[in-house]
Amino acid sequence: MTTPVLKEGLKKIYFPSTVLKLVRNAPNVPQVSNILTFRVPPSMNKFDIKSYLSNIYQIPVVTVRTSNMPAKLAGSGGNTILKRQKFKKAIVTIEGEFKWPEEPEAKTFGIQDAVQERSRFMNRLKGWRMRPHHGLQEAKKAADALAAAEKAAETKA
Repeated sequence: MTTPVLKEGLKKIYFPSTVLKLVRNAPNVPQVSNILTFRVPPSMNKFDIKSYLSNIYQIPVVTVRTSNMPAKLAGSGGNTILKRQKFKKAIVTIEGEFKWPEEPEAKTFGIQDAVQERSRFMNRLKGWRMRPHHGLQEAKKAADALAAAEKAAETKA
């Protein structure tokens, strides 16, 4: 068997296969400008989170605290029981301060306000009801007339 030859000088870019979701701090976490809360996959540990943030995003991480959040019952629909997926919450302290970006206006992205969209949708359905198709009404009338004619023929005979 031959061994594969590795070429030097190939520049490859490796993208991370995990997603860290930055969320607003919980009410029990002190509202300090250098504490961030992330929602991470349960398979990541503190060292992975720290190296991920420091190597990919160049965020100077001081400490990382994690807690596993269990799957919770979200509701049931008939015979099925729905569960919220389990995840890990990571509370990260960074050097310096973090400022949340300003919330963009929906109009700049061409997105309508959710309330307006819902009211428009509900107004579209207002007064909506099932109406029988005209062709079905005519067929029903013809079937009723045929049945009446057969009944009349039986009574004469």
